Amino acid sequence: MGIRCIGYHPWWAHQIALAKPESKRKHYESLLLPSSPSEEDLATFEKVLENQPEPRLFDDILSEVRKNLLDFPNALLGEIGLDRAVRIPYDYDATPRVLSPFTIPFEHQLKIFETQLELAVELKRNVSMHSVKAHDATLQVFGRMTEKFGDRFWDVSVDLHSCGFSAQVWRDIEVQCRSRLVQSFC
Repeated sequence: MGIRCIGYHPWWAHQIALAKPESKRKHYESLLLPSSPSEEDLATFEKVLENQPEPRLFDDILSEVRKNLLDFPNALLGEIGLDRAVRIPYDYDATPRVLSPFTIPFEHQLKIFETQLELAVELKRNVSMHSVKAHDATLQVFGRMTEKFGDRFWDVSVDLHSCGFSAQVWRDIEVQCRSRLVQSFC
């Protein structure tokens, strides 16, 4: 029997609206399309849009995650994180799954990730964290969390995977971040 994890993975971050969107179309356009889309961008967008759900408000999701974590006191917060390599499939249910050229804006992922991480500190929950091609950003987030929460952040265990840090680099990060609240390294 495994350990329950509750949270929102970065692969689904595009389905989360940080503010109430005007419409489903406007939400996904704002995240996926460049400011001056080509005809090819627009055609691809239409194919992706037809298989996307209505976006959910992040405040509602965060409330749901909080409630579920309180209902399951042994659950971890996760899997949450950052992924610079993720591409949105045309259809999640298709076999084989074909990926579109669209990625999830990193700043959007970052906001969702950091807010969930703050919830982990608040509720004293350990974290299952996904980090792909986001080494520097992960270090910066840990620095901001250390600055904001001090040792309370480091009381939360982070199970970091898909990352590429060596065990020694991780130990160095932990020592440096714990030894001071913020330093240029973090």
